[in-house]
Amino acid sequence: MRHHFLLRASSRGAGQVRSWVANTRWSHTDSRQRLSDFWIPTVNVQRQDAAPDATQLLIRAGYLRQAYAGIFQMLPLGLRVQEKLEGLIDKHMRSARASKVSLSSLTSKALWQQSGRWKPGAEFFAFKDRKDSEWLLAPTHEEEITTLVADVVQNRQQLPVRLYQISRKYRDEKRPRGGLLRGREFLMKDLYTFDATPQEAHKTYDDIKVAYRNFLDELTVPYIEARADSGDMGGNLSHEYHFPNVAGEDIVIACTDCQYARNEEFVSQQPYPPQVIKEAPTPTKNAESLLQDDFLSLTGRSLVRAIAPSNGRSLNSYAIKAALKGILDIDSGLEEPLPFFEGLVATSAKESSTNKPSIYYLLDSRVDPQCITHLIANDMAQFSPAKVNFYTISAADNGINLLKLQDGDPCPECHKGTLKLDKAIEIGHTFHLGTRYSSKLGLAVRHPSSKEPIPVEMGCHGIGVSRLIAAVASCLSDEAGLNWPRVIAPFEAVVIVQTSKAERLQAAEKIHDDLAQAGSSHPDGPVDVILDDRPDQGLGWKLKDADMIGYPVIIVVGKSFDQGKVEVQCRRLKIKQDVEIDGVAQFVHSLLKQL
Repeated sequence: MRHHFLLRASSRGAGQVRSWVANTRWSHTDSRQRLSDFWIPTVNVQRQDAAPDATQLLIRAGYLRQAYAGIFQMLPLGLRVQEKLEGLIDKHMRSARASKVSLSSLTSKALWQQSGRWKPGAEFFAFKDRKDSEWLLAPTHEEEITTLVADVVQNRQQLPVRLYQISRKYRDEKRPRGGLLRGREFLMKDLYTFDATPQEAHKTYDDIKVAYRNFLDELTVPYIEARADSGDMGGNLSHEYHFPNVAGEDIVIACTDCQYARNEEFVSQQPYPPQVIKEAPTPTKNAESLLQDDFLSLTGRSLVRAIAPSNGRSLNSYAIKAALKGILDIDSGLEEPLPFFEGLVATSAKESSTNKPSIYYLLDSRVDPQCITHLIANDMAQFSPAKVNFYTISAADNGINLLKLQDGDPCPECHKGTLKLDKAIEIGHTFHLGTRYSSKLGLAVRHPSSKEPIPVEMGCHGIGVSRLIAAVASCLSDEAGLNWPRVIAPFEAVVIVQTSKAERLQAAEKIHDDLAQAGSSHPDGPVDVILDDRPDQGLGWKLKDADMIGYPVIIVVGKSFDQGKVEVQCRRLKIKQDVEIDGVAQFVHSLLKQL
């Protein structure tokens, strides 16, 4: 049986207080933010082992819980961080003159087929309704937003248009990992831009980059803006935004002296045309030591033999793909491509001579072509030129670099600085899409210089909201716990007190009120502060709990209270200082301004 105890409030005007012994929940009628009124799962502050990643740290601190593989539930603390992050995004999207929309989580499979992005077996949540109509849980909304705007915009006077949303997305990840960093359900901000000409679209792209920089500057977490590969999104201009961190899955290459920065997947490589090998060369005796790796084309009909000097570095599969752009696409995940190619040649002997399999020798510019004559001669002996076509792809003067870069390499742009390679967490991505979607989905406008409507230039610009929560947690946490930036912390400050000591509790409530009600009395406005008045825990436990939760500023009404002071802590600024009670509000404001 649950027992209820009714207590009379003190003369301080805290209002009527009611306690449920079963779950130690307290409710008040005043307007103070109190942890006794805020649900947080009990934190095991005595746990000594380090959390394996940021998501586990968020779980331990009471921000979220995992429901299923790659699917998480936000708890009150986590939801406050998420809502503040969304509010910050809204602020900077307004600065970019973007309007907010909300699109359905359902999207038509037919639209994805029309745009050419539907791939059987890809990471889609696909299903049929009772009428056998085929649907997807939207992993992104390019198709839907393009169709929406096509219904409304017909002439260039209606452009530009900038629309964004913050919504849930879904991807059926084969192996969800990294917690919030790679989930099956996640929260994203998508901004879609529509312009009449490529020049106007590039101006919009630059405007959004400025908005992204301002947004990330306000988060106060070091970041890198890097050139990136557009991948399946389309277009030829793309940037990623990364937090350097060992938990990241990307490698970002940046110069120590200039603005050069790129994802290792982005390789600016001019393709060179293949040259036909008509007859077997005479093998060279003095062949230098070389690196070689084989790849099979996605069609399975071509073998690529990538060759570079052996100087202690590895071959770069992204550079190999870039050098083959426009010629063929390779499967870099196949471990032993040669047996597959041998089987293809054996079964295709009776096919037309115009559709023969091919072998391409892709040479790093530092490799002398004479050094691979023995390899070509052996292949021609094994695979008759009557059955297989042979080609070389090469370039002089460092035109093709197939090796991975390393720390300390000279910067290819400024030639003064050196390169630094960092693991990093991608938290945002911008794409200039061109007419990739508008041309296929009927979004075109009438133009004075053309008799026919011209497809609209598009861009899309994403920020991973749930991913960003984990990324910030990973970058700013320490051995004590989380350590949020002021702008997205669940609360900017916490006042900790032992509630059994009446005078200290009264002082803590006054400090809370002075901070929360600053308003016109302080130029920086009120502080989002909460009072830890939970009666069932001691001061030491509350301090460890506050460190685990990661409040930017902690105010402790403890032993120094007898000298008219309280202790103010800020881990990020490495401050722990006794402050006169009357000066606490001013001191806390001065700390928060630095965060």
